[in-house]
Amino acid sequence: MANTNVKGTPTALLNTRLWAGSPADSTAWLQSPMGSDTGGAESAVGTMSMAVIELVADDGDAATVYDLTLTSNPVTGTELIAVMSIISSAEEDGTAGAASAIPVAGNLSSPTAIKFTGAGANGKDTTYRIAFLYR
Repeated sequence: MANTNVKGTPTALLNTRLWAGSPADSTAWLQSPMGSDTGGAESAVGTMSMAVIELVADDGDAATVYDLTLTSNPVTGTELIAVMSIISSAEEDGTAGAASAIPVAGNLSSPTAIKFTGAGANGKDTTYRIAFLYR
């Protein structure tokens, strides 16, 4: 897959591992369902990370995709765990339509991509700030 409706290269504002109180080099706290960490397919692999990116959509009202597997993106990974928020610049600067500028529900994510569609009055070159968890 590739990024869609993204102008230029997104910017990483935050990209950090969530260690859950363990040292950075320890994976001991990562356990699959009780005692089944045998290294098989059900095994927990790697820690979760949190990222906040900013991207500019060519058309703020069109479908937009940020692909985690695209190596030219500032934040890359193999699995999208959760999208925590998507905020448009229209909400931040109070321009007309800010109340309807949040993305349309139901258009979010796949296992490796953040997918959303802006909703009304976002216009050309809308900046979105996206917070998500990934591996």
